[in-house]
Amino acid sequence: MIELKDAVKAYKNGVKALNGVNLTIHQGEFVYIIGPTGSGKSTLIKLLDGEEIPSKGSVIVAGINVGKLKHSKVPIYRRNIGVVFQDYRLLERKTVFENIAYALEVIDAPKNIIRRRVREVMNLVGLDDKGNAFPSELSGGQQQRVAIARAIANKPKVLIADEPTGNLDPTKSDEIMVLLEKINREENTTILMVTHDEALVNKHQKRTIVLESGVIVADTFQGGYFKHD
Repeated sequence: MIELKDAVKAYKNGVKALNGVNLTIHQGEFVYIIGPTGSGKSTLIKLLDGEEIPSKGSVIVAGINVGKLKHSKVPIYRRNIGVVFQDYRLLERKTVFENIAYALEVIDAPKNIIRRRVREVMNLVGLDDKGNAFPSELSGGQQQRVAIARAIANKPKVLIADEPTGNLDPTKSDEIMVLLEKINREENTTILMVTHDEALVNKHQKRTIVLESGVIVADTFQGGYFKHD
């Protein structure tokens, strides 16, 4: 599903954000990406979603060599990737239903397909009764659920969750984690979760990849690998 071979990302100032990364993630895996600030986590995400291309080596996602994509093909490639951010990024003037539907409208999905899929993901994330609500009427946890529903609306092969619990209290963070596990299980979506939430990682133990200074220093199924900035 995801394969990095000797992936290097060097910037013009000489900084190597990633330095010879080799990584394989299989379809349906749920993987944490952790590491201190500046370790290369954000660069890894940018390589996977096509925002950046590797300086050397290769990045393969769902059989596509991302670094070889023509610029015009990147938006089509990104239909394979759902991304959830810490700050939700919802459209404030659209309802919950409209926010989720927007992800399908931009790829010209038929209206009947959009209605059916939006109802399906609203049920999946537990927001059946919030279709007509606006983001400002929702709690932070509910807004993140909408963002997750929007990210999985077109059934992406990979869901990247970039600090999805960063703005939430421990109880809401745990609820989002349980939701992501449900999506991973029921939709067979490969999930990469970037996080600093040590308690969450230790409670919901999964494969954990640790980055430091642009290299993988650990790839384990055990917790307790956090090093504080």
